Amino acid sequence: MVAFVPDEDPDLEPTVHIHSHDEHVIPYEIMCWFMEQVADQVERCRIAFEQDGREAVG
Repeated sequence: MVAFVPDEDPDLEPTVHIHSHDEHVIPYEIMCWFMEQVADQVERCRIAFEQDGREAVG
């Protein structure tokens, strides 16, 4: 399972990719933890994008 967080454009939505040839069961608690990690990364990328934009203007 991989989360792609586009850091070049904060308007693009993050996506989750599950690569598998077989069926896999992902426990709900694990999926919640993973999505929390993704949300944290999205927040960090958006903050960095905003800071870069301010530095370019200033």
